[in-house]
Amino acid sequence: MATYYIPTDIFEEPDSYLGDEPEGTLATYTTITNSDLQINLVGASPLYGHILTHACLYLANYIEQNADTVKGKTVLEVGSGGALPSILSAHLGAKYVISTDFPDSDLIKNINRNIVENKVQNNCSALGYIWGNETDEIVDLLKEKTNGENSTFDVIILSDVIFNHTEHVKLLKTCRKLLTPGSGKILVTFSPHRPKLYEKDMEFFETAQKEPFHFESHFIEMQHWSPLFKDDTDETTVEIRSRVYFYILD
Repeated sequence: MATYYIPTDIFEEPDSYLGDEPEGTLATYTTITNSDLQINLVGASPLYGHILTHACLYLANYIEQNADTVKGKTVLEVGSGGALPSILSAHLGAKYVISTDFPDSDLIKNINRNIVENKVQNNCSALGYIWGNETDEIVDLLKEKTNGENSTFDVIILSDVIFNHTEHVKLLKTCRKLLTPGSGKILVTFSPHRPKLYEKDMEFFETAQKEPFHFESHFIEMQHWSPLFKDDTDETTVEIRSRVYFYILD
């Protein structure tokens, strides 16, 4: 079982309110074969990049239990944060993994650090990327690292990223361009951290099935973990904030 530290502050304050930059934290994820993966997390991020969320940990467990999902496959993670699913996929024998997040130097530097410290640099790289932008840099890197054999991804990982409702179309545009036609899978996990916006979360799957994307959306399961953010004391929303959903799109 993974052990991890979760800070409670999730959004940046205006510059005038900021004190010293919070220090980064270190999480240890212990695999089912008792290998420890060390995941450095940045000290602060408005996009959950400083947290190993329950959805991320759920997906890591799923990947381990279903290693053939990633073994020998090309894998893209979008909105990686600490990049645990990327690093675990590489650890389990993915052909090549590209781990992307917003092109913030601290975030990308931290992902690179995790790749190197976990010794998966031979089949894993980090790259800054903004959803919906041109994908040439990602494709070129994948081609380079697979000797020209691959230009799309067999698996795309979306771990706790669909809370960003205004960016759903851009995210799906990127997935459609980069997913291997016919056989590719998109693994989507999330928790409804803001219960009042739960319906907005679910609109992601409705949008995915419409033009121009035409993804098939498959609900796999929902588990109850615990509320991620302990400073949210609304007892009426505990149940929904405890949920972790898992879908597969193809």
